[in-house]
Amino acid sequence: MNIELLRFQYESIGFLHLPGVIDLQTVARMRSAFDKAAAAYHDEWQRDVKEGRADARFCDLPNILDQDDVFVDLVDLPKLVPLLLALVGADVQLNHTHARLFPPGKTFTALWHSDLADVIGIDLPHSTNFFMKIHYFFEDLRPDQGCLAFIPGSHRFPPDIPRPVIDDPFTSPLTVKVVPKAGDVVIFNTHLLHMALDNDSPLVRKSLIYAYSHFWVKHYANAVPTDLDKCATTPLRRQLFGVEDEGVAFFDQRYDGHTSSQQTTSFRAASKRLVKRILKTSSITWKKK
Repeated sequence: MNIELLRFQYESIGFLHLPGVIDLQTVARMRSAFDKAAAAYHDEWQRDVKEGRADARFCDLPNILDQDDVFVDLVDLPKLVPLLLALVGADVQLNHTHARLFPPGKTFTALWHSDLADVIGIDLPHSTNFFMKIHYFFEDLRPDQGCLAFIPGSHRFPPDIPRPVIDDPFTSPLTVKVVPKAGDVVIFNTHLLHMALDNDSPLVRKSLIYAYSHFWVKHYANAVPTDLDKCATTPLRRQLFGVEDEGVAFFDQRYDGHTSSQQTTSFRAASKRLVKRILKTSSITWKKK
């Protein structure tokens, strides 16, 4: 896996489709655990739909990290860790999760939308490492099974550019539709214009969606397993689940794979060192009066 090449592609067009990243044994575990959780939640979802508390067009299984260890294992899938660190940064944190079922029918997503359209305080076209989603697939999808589609490069659009009118996303040269196989992952910048196409097949589309951002971004409750003592077993997992290292400043929570958290310097200390370095190399001499 050429990380620099993938990073260039991700930053240029806004998404990656990586075939066969998940091994077959893990795929089988995912499928079994997902179907078990879906069966257990089905009646509650249907009841909530009838009572107006849920959407009939799709279902998100709650608290998927608590359903089976395999869902925790996906958080730091070894093959993807270098990409997580390269595409988001050393302060990466899991922000939220979805375990989603999309039954046959019209799409439930907005047409060609950015997940970050209402976010303020971030220059999104120039912040390509701010927010990222990974879709994990454990079943082959058919081309008509509600696949993801993207407008490549649209995460770089300035905010006032008119959105394109696309009559047929299946044939438009502006779009790319991804048809994944079991074991594939699809990674994308959530500011990239995207949508789930209609599910015109007779099959339910199933996917696991993990969103990643920075440690200083507030995360959802479903990004943290209930039993942290059991699940947060490594420094990286502790960080991904939002566990602060004692004595480390909030903006300095970082994982680099080999240095301990105690060696991480605080933002203030780093700033002081920078000022001293500037003064030391400056040609200006300060004299006391």
